[in-house]
Amino acid sequence: MMTMSSAIRGRQGLLGAAGLLALLASNGLAAEGPSWRIERGDVKILVPLKPGGAFTAATPSLAGTLTLEGAKPAHLAGEVSMDLSTIDTGISLRNQHLRENYLDVAKGEGFNKAVLSDIHLSDVGGETFDGTTPFTGTLLLHGVKHPVTGTVEIHREGEARRVRAEFPLILTDFAVTPPEYLGVGVASRLLVKVSLTAMPVRSPAR
Repeated sequence: MMTMSSAIRGRQGLLGAAGLLALLASNGLAAEGPSWRIERGDVKILVPLKPGGAFTAATPSLAGTLTLEGAKPAHLAGEVSMDLSTIDTGISLRNQHLRENYLDVAKGEGFNKAVLSDIHLSDVGGETFDGTTPFTGTLLLHGVKHPVTGTVEIHREGEARRVRAEFPLILTDFAVTPPEYLGVGVASRLLVKVSLTAMPVRSPAR
């Protein structure tokens, strides 16, 4: 038989659980924020050469889904991935050397894709943001994870988001030896420019 004291304790337990759920929801841990899926993308990597000159490596192969979490600075859960086997430098032999000798794409997982995750947007406080903000993230490249920092420009176009981002990439941070071929060397510091269009992910009807 339930006593008065046990009933009070039971009500207190229910109230405590309800309070905890409310706290988690207010912190964004119980309720998932809005998500966007990359529909179109383009990556251009400016590669300086030594002793002079430069070339551009490019690919349209971007994929991923990102979910907005938390208040300023906002966090994007999920990841953006780029298929490294699709990078085109404009010269087929250079493409082959880049993929096989320097990026080791054939090693598979951790090497065949570059993956950006754990993205933090310094000045973003919600999904209505429209403008430019610094960002930080973690890049997986050549089997190595390393932080990167850059700027991102986000513009709302109806429900879609148009995004342009750029950040420096230091090859030696990812255990990649800067290539040299026919007396021409690649500088260690590259510049990555990304443009993409993201569309909202609809929650399934209940």
